[in-house]
Amino acid sequence: MNRDIVMKKIAIITLSLVLIASVTIGCSIKASAQESSIPSWIKNTARWWSQNQTSDSDFLAAIQYLIDQGMLHTSETQSNILNMSSTQTQNPQQLLQKINDLKTRYDTLQSKYDLLLQQVRSITAQSSTNDENNASISAVAVTPVVESDGFFETTSYQGSILKITVEIRDGTGLVLVNTAIPTGVDFQSSAHTAVMVAQNVTGIDLSKKDVIFSVSSGNNQDLQAVDGGSAGGAMTVLLVSELLGKQINNQVLMTGTIQPDGTIGQIGEADVKADAAGQYGAKIFLVPQGQAVSTVQNCSEKNEGPITYQTCTTEQEPLSPLMESKYGMKVIEINTIQDALKYFNSS
Repeated sequence: MNRDIVMKKIAIITLSLVLIASVTIGCSIKASAQESSIPSWIKNTARWWSQNQTSDSDFLAAIQYLIDQGMLHTSETQSNILNMSSTQTQNPQQLLQKINDLKTRYDTLQSKYDLLLQQVRSITAQSSTNDENNASISAVAVTPVVESDGFFETTSYQGSILKITVEIRDGTGLVLVNTAIPTGVDFQSSAHTAVMVAQNVTGIDLSKKDVIFSVSSGNNQDLQAVDGGSAGGAMTVLLVSELLGKQINNQVLMTGTIQPDGTIGQIGEADVKADAAGQYGAKIFLVPQGQAVSTVQNCSEKNEGPITYQTCTTEQEPLSPLMESKYGMKVIEINTIQDALKYFNSS
């Protein structure tokens, strides 16, 4: 074999391993090239050459540049090449075998790197799939809306649909709430009570499990103002259903706090929440006992000379007939978490 061709291959393999190790793989080959001082175009040339995207002559020109600039000191490398050259005069086949061995080692490292990338991508994809497969429930809360005319401020409320998911995994009994933005203590307190009640209802011990609730809404910026306590009942239904392997009827929504004894506590703005549930498409909306009513204000005016007097009274009207005529949705009062489960776990 032509001596110049062999020497060229020796130089390419040896010096490429020196450079590639310093800029791509990070293995220790005895050379003093410093990565921080190597120009980016040199690194690109080395990478392209390793991928057969540039010629040997371009690669050697890059190596020569490093040597000329004093960035690559090749006394040991040159010594190794000379030693290999001396060996070549005695046994060309042995020299070629050493070259092939170096190339094989590089290919092995590259294969391991590619395998690692595949594993990372696989783990990421699996994590996304698990998030999508976690059990979930929709709940209704309200967000206060403050309006000002420059002098006076008035507060009204608008309904907000929350998506709550739960994940149960081996752990030490932690109860966590994951939200898109920081929230107050209501969600965390409700989550702890939900776990306690779920253990009582199912008889399943969660002391060696971690329970993670994730709460989100269509507009996460409103989440900070949501009254998280009213989602406690829905969180409990979700956890109980997951522990028992029960399907959740997504045409049922509810609002109500959860109490340690399993009863559903009072909430505010039931009519606003019912309207949000109706717009969402629910067919049944569960509210705490005594709250399936809508407060209606009736005002009348009376003129006495140049003065007009206005008198207003408030009355409570049944909420279900109003929602049935508007959305085809029934509003039903419940007292305990067992009452709620009868609706959510039915098809």
